[in-house]
Amino acid sequence: MAVPRARALVVATALVAAFVGAAPAWSATPATTTLPPATSTSTPAPTSAPPSSAGAPASTSSTSSTSSTTSTTAAPGTPVTDLQLNAITAEFLANVQAEVGAAQAALDLAHADLAKAQAADTVAANALAAESQRLEDLDTTQRQQAIALEAARARLRILAVDAYVSGGPAAPVQQLLRSGNINDFARREGYFSAVANAGSDAIAAYGRARETSTRTARSAADALQHAEAEKASADADVLSAQAAVVDATTALTDRQSLLTLTSDAVTTPNTDIPRMVLDAYQRAALTVQAKGCHLAWWGIAGVGKVESDHGRAQDAHLAANGDLVPHIVGVPLTGRNGTTLIQDQNGEFAHAEGPMQFIPSTWARWGEDGNGDGVKDVDNIYDATLGAAMYLCATSKDLQTDDNLQAAYFSYNHSNDYATEVLAYAKVYQVADAAGLVPHPAPEPLWVLAPTTTTSPTTSTTSTTTPHP
Repeated sequence: MAVPRARALVVATALVAAFVGAAPAWSATPATTTLPPATSTSTPAPTSAPPSSAGAPASTSSTSSTSSTTSTTAAPGTPVTDLQLNAITAEFLANVQAEVGAAQAALDLAHADLAKAQAADTVAANALAAESQRLEDLDTTQRQQAIALEAARARLRILAVDAYVSGGPAAPVQQLLRSGNINDFARREGYFSAVANAGSDAIAAYGRARETSTRTARSAADALQHAEAEKASADADVLSAQAAVVDATTALTDRQSLLTLTSDAVTTPNTDIPRMVLDAYQRAALTVQAKGCHLAWWGIAGVGKVESDHGRAQDAHLAANGDLVPHIVGVPLTGRNGTTLIQDQNGEFAHAEGPMQFIPSTWARWGEDGNGDGVKDVDNIYDATLGAAMYLCATSKDLQTDDNLQAAYFSYNHSNDYATEVLAYAKVYQVADAAGLVPHPAPEPLWVLAPTTTTSPTTSTTSTTTPHP
C-alpha cells in the first residue's frame, strides 16, 4: 500500500502547484524601513562657556549626557513614539525628511495605479454590459441555447472548485486508504462513485449544450464568459490597488509623525537646546509675563541647562506631548555628599524628579499643567518648565536684572556657585537671543499633535543631578 500513498501525495502536490502557481510579487513581505544611525558624542556647547564652578560642591554640578548611538527601525504601521534627545542630529533629521519624501512618492504612485485600475474596471464593466445586451438581442431560441451553455459551464466550474478544495484527483485514493473496514470502504467508494458520476454527467451536459447550440449562440456565450472573467479580474485589481493606497497612506502618516517628533527633538540652530524644549521655555515665559512677572525664556533656560542639560539627562527620550522618559530621578537626599537631608512622611529619603528637578513636596505646591492635557506631570517638559518659571517668579516679579535673577536662582538651590553657573548660561542664551539667532515661538505649541491622554512613565533610573526646589 505504500506505493499508492506516495503516488497520491505526488499527484496532489502537482495539482496544487498547477492550480496555485508561484506567489505573485505583491504578496511578498514589505521591506523594513531602517533609519540611519544617529550618533551624538556630546551635547553641543553654548556659544560661550560659563565661568568655572570648580569650587562648587559636587551636588551643584549638572548631569552630563552619556554618549550613545541610536538606530531607529520601524516597519510601515509601526510608529515611533519617542526619540532619545542626545542622539538626534541634523543628519538624522535629513534622513527622516528623505523618508517622508519617498513615502509621499509611493503614495502618489499608489493613487496613480488605483486610477488606472478603476479606468480598466470601467472598460471591463462596459464590455460586460455590451456582451449582456448582445445576448439579449438574440432570438428566443439562440438566447436559450446560450443560457443553457453558460449554465453547463458554470456547473463544471463548481465541480472543479469542489474537487480542488476536497484535495484534487488524489483525494478518493487517500480517503479509500483510510477505510477502517470493508463496510467503511464500500461506503466511501459509493460516495466517490456518485461524485465521479456527477462529474461525468456535467461534462456530458456541457457537450450536449455545445452540440445543440448554433455558432451565434456559442459565440455570444463565449464572449459573455470572457467579459465576466475580465470584469472579475478588474474588480480584483481595484481592490488590490485600494489596499496599496491604504498601506502607502499608513506608511506616509508614520513617517510624517516621525518627522514631527524628530523636528521637536533636534537641537535648535545656534543653541544647544532641543526645539521642543526651547518652545517650552518660551511659552512658560510668555505665561508668567502675562501674569506680570518679567522673566525671559533664557532665564528659565539657564536652570534647565544645569538641572538636566535641557532634558537630555540619563539619555531621556522625548515624546510628542513633551513627556520625557524614562522617569528622571535625582540622588537620594540623605544629608551626605553635599546633599540636603529631606525625607518624606514615611521616613524615606526624597529624590528630585524631572527635567527641572523638583522635590515631590515642592512639585505638589508649584506643579503646573503646561501642555493643557489636564495632568501636572513633573516629567513633562512643558509642565516642569512652567512650574520652574512660577517658582522663580515667587522670588521677584522683576527678573530682568542679574542681581534679581541670581537671587531667584539661589532660592531654587541654596548655593552661590549654582546660582552663578545658572546665570552664566542664562546670559549666554540672552546674547544669542539679542543677536536674533534664536527663532521666535511657533504660532502653535509643538505639543498640539500629541494624543489627548498620556501614560505615566514606569521606568526610573538614578541621576547625579542635585534636586533643588
